[in-house]
Amino acid sequence: MPKHTIILERRFVSAGAILINEGDEANCAYLIQSGTVSVFTKTGEGQEVELARLGIGEICGEMALFNQKRRTASVRVVEDANLIIISKQVLQEKLEKTDPTIRAVMDMLIKRLGAGNMLVTHSNKKQPNVQDMIDLAGAIFETIVETQGLTEEEQENFKNEVLPLFDRFVQRAEPYIKVSKA
Repeated sequence: MPKHTIILERRFVSAGAILINEGDEANCAYLIQSGTVSVFTKTGEGQEVELARLGIGEICGEMALFNQKRRTASVRVVEDANLIIISKQVLQEKLEKTDPTIRAVMDMLIKRLGAGNMLVTHSNKKQPNVQDMIDLAGAIFETIVETQGLTEEEQENFKNEVLPLFDRFVQRAEPYIKVSKA
């Protein structure tokens, strides 16, 4: 067997099983070889909102690996699934070998997808918390910086003008935030 051959771990998961729980630490993603999964989150009232239905050749669980955060959604197996496990380490090794421009585009797309998912769930009456608002504002800020073709000087000016306003907004809003009782 050649040195560069990597044997990836595979897993069979039965329909109905929860593969990923929102809020968990991320250590891998899953490439779907067969079956179907549902990516979902819950509203403040506990209602499930399906964000995507994925099948053969698609990957779930990758967002948290890219943005180094906790899982942003849950994943339930809808039809029995055979999955290839892609570890955080393997993904990072592959990303390090990728062209920096491609990595930058991937980062931007992940941020946009996260912001879009947040808008979908909030439009379904999920009550955003302070961290949701900060994350969304950060994604919007970074999207503006990365997609508007700003020069380095314009980016710096934008940051110097907008970040203090955002920080002030967060400081002023915090006293009005009520902690939900679990």
